[in-house]
Amino acid sequence: MDEKIIESKKLLEKRSLELDKVSSRIAFARLAVFVVALITFYIGFKGHNLLLVIVSLGMIAGFVLLVRYHGTLDEQVLDMKTKSGVINRYLMRNSGEWKSFTDDGSQYLSLDDHLSVDLDLLGPGSLFQLITIAHTPGGKKRLADTLSLKKYRYDEISDRYDAVNELSGRADFLIDFEALSERILEKKEKDEKRVSLFDSDDESSSKKEEKEKKDIKTFPAWMYILMVFVPLFNIAAICMVLFGGFNPGHILVSYIVGLVLTWGPLAIHTSITEPLREYGSGANDYYKILKLIADNTFESVHLKEVHDRTVSKDGLLDAIKSLGTINACENIAFNPLIHMVLAGFVGWDFYISFAVSRWYKKNGDIFDDCIDIVSEIEELGSLAVVSLVRNTVKPEISKDNRILVNGAFHPLLNKDTVVANNADISDKLTIITGSNMSGKTTYMRTIAINMVLAYVGAGVCAESFSVPKMKLFTSMRIRDDVSGGISTFYAEILRIKEMSEYVAAAKKDETLVPAFCLIDEIFKGTNSADRIVGASEALKKLSAGDSIVIVTTHDFELCELTTQDGTAAANYHFEEYYENGELKFDYTLKDGRCTTRNAMALLEMAGLV
Repeated sequence: MDEKIIESKKLLEKRSLELDKVSSRIAFARLAVFVVALITFYIGFKGHNLLLVIVSLGMIAGFVLLVRYHGTLDEQVLDMKTKSGVINRYLMRNSGEWKSFTDDGSQYLSLDDHLSVDLDLLGPGSLFQLITIAHTPGGKKRLADTLSLKKYRYDEISDRYDAVNELSGRADFLIDFEALSERILEKKEKDEKRVSLFDSDDESSSKKEEKEKKDIKTFPAWMYILMVFVPLFNIAAICMVLFGGFNPGHILVSYIVGLVLTWGPLAIHTSITEPLREYGSGANDYYKILKLIADNTFESVHLKEVHDRTVSKDGLLDAIKSLGTINACENIAFNPLIHMVLAGFVGWDFYISFAVSRWYKKNGDIFDDCIDIVSEIEELGSLAVVSLVRNTVKPEISKDNRILVNGAFHPLLNKDTVVANNADISDKLTIITGSNMSGKTTYMRTIAINMVLAYVGAGVCAESFSVPKMKLFTSMRIRDDVSGGISTFYAEILRIKEMSEYVAAAKKDETLVPAFCLIDEIFKGTNSADRIVGASEALKKLSAGDSIVIVTTHDFELCELTTQDGTAAANYHFEEYYENGELKFDYTLKDGRCTTRNAMALLEMAGLV
């Protein structure tokens, strides 16, 4: 895949440079035409020469066409640059540079979302940061909620996997889709900066005015009169100068009157055109995205449903396209000079407001459907990225209460150096011991993050992966809360209490799936005597019923634990080895408890012993 997309990236960059040069020439040409048109227009009126006036009007029409053509070229250049950026991000995912991506989902990470913190599902260096192709707010939120398992959707896993797997086989579709969705965000940010130049510095009054304008969507009847009056009044003034011998100054008077009448109800204009400011800049790209979906055929049930919603929704494509046309007309007036000319002579703002009002009256909340469709593809497409940048397999959701994994590796680690491990866990309690930095915590995270991928319908990073339906609980990165008076030790107690309450509830309620509890260095925040006693009691409670518990520890006393029904805990370990006097690790899980230690070696390496 890398070679193919590298070649595509080079071609895009070459074509983009060529179009940039053409765009620069067109920009100069349209400026020249506009200046010559104004001079010709002035000379024609000054000498009452109708032919020159007609020529100048033709040149103005040519100027408008050049503006449109220049806009089309800019669109093509932006499209190629954005697409090149998308391709580059895929290359960065493969090379390990993805941690520089700006969007890591931190805005959706709450303090009580322990699973996302412990498993790096959201935030810096997270699964979200690695795979996201979402650029719309709805798509980002949807992906964040999915990855953090806000809702377990066990019944949808099969259909979702089929959809994600199909998308992972359509890299070209995903690249085109992401490029278009990214442009929506870029244009919205650009428009917000452009509009802010004309906004009032009084933020409070602006917000108050915005609140008052929210409900105005209908085009007032008196605006119809002004919409017709302004251009007719100017036409009359021009005719009087040309044919009646009036002083050309009358045109300036009529222009100023038109400008005052057009810009007088600016607050109402702004209110009516709110949908244009909200969605207009991205309307053409939304249309292209929907068209991209509509023009493709899909095999999976889930994607077929999305496709049918796109093509069968009455007027969806036409509505989005018409809003894009209105926005294109509005963009002509973003040049202050052109806006003044159009507003004063033809009452341009009235026509934009009228068009938006009619659009809103006919289409209402149709954009909600559009955004929902785009968000869904962004979410599923992001999950498909896992299989594009990592070797994955289809997970099996088994009915047995057993985790059976072969060759599983962590998706966030360097794919060229990551060590794969196996797991065959059916015991209610598993104790993992091992020296520092040997891989105990990474092993637990590897199993858990792949379980997350399995439950959300993505491919998993393993040679084979079979897990039952379970609810994940973690206690790994424990943080104290100074303001709340909660120590690290007590924070861990609260975590384990939450697990215990769910395990107890699951024993009584058959509709609840078993718990899968992962605890790193249990009760490390207290003294060894209390830790061993407390951990023993807690682990017996957690391993009750059908729940499965994996715990790492340096306390070998815990290796002798038995569950409430008398079953001995399973023991595994990681260990270090020495080569040429250097401490090294193979990061491979082994049977039994650990028999080595490396704390003193690490202290010596640090120069402390």
